[in-house]
Amino acid sequence: MKKVAYQMLNITLGLDIDNNTTLTDNLETLTAQNIDLDLIDNPFSVENTIDYKIAENDKTSKELLLKLEKYKNLPTLSAFLSGGYSAYSPEFTFFNSDQKYYGYAIFGAKLSVPIFTSGATKSKIQRAQINLEKAEDDLTETEQQLKLQIASAKSDYQFAIEEYTNKKENLNLAERIETKNQTKFFEGIASSFDLRQAQTQLYTAQQEFLQAMLNVINNKVALETITSQIN
Repeated sequence: MKKVAYQMLNITLGLDIDNNTTLTDNLETLTAQNIDLDLIDNPFSVENTIDYKIAENDKTSKELLLKLEKYKNLPTLSAFLSGGYSAYSPEFTFFNSDQKYYGYAIFGAKLSVPIFTSGATKSKIQRAQINLEKAEDDLTETEQQLKLQIASAKSDYQFAIEEYTNKKENLNLAERIETKNQTKFFEGIASSFDLRQAQTQLYTAQQEFLQAMLNVINNKVALETITSQIN
């Protein structure tokens, strides 16, 4: 099982399955490095999270689309200006220095005032207004969900740290009990059943301690992922 675990690790790292991988850290050291109580006390800003920014940008885009539909009903004023020179000659003398050119300029303006609009225009405005209201509701819902997720992630992370401390104490106790029963067994004052029971409790405590260390690391990653900030 240990060999298979190393092979799975090699595959995850993109290495050859039989690569001689050497681990330089142990799980307990990594767990200690991932215990950061400041993460629990830090008042994270929901407004700077990625999910909130996405919902906020969607709301802004819906506001612009609504303004666009409304602006289509406003009067429009356009103007143009053009000018140039013209020359008239029965022969190709346009490059001669004495050729006469006549300048001209044209200026114009156009004002459009919408008097009659179709029902489709009003329908587009109403649709844009509904989309904006939905985006506002989505933004509020996203904010509330993020607050709940952050609070839950903090709670899970704090519980994982407390559970890690508790399981470590249980493991130390189970080790002492197993050592004591082993001494008693070899001295003939304890049965093999008592020793076996103590060993089973030790193995259970070891498994629970390993899981507690993994929970600390995983819950910290989950908290950092939810509270990832955009500068």
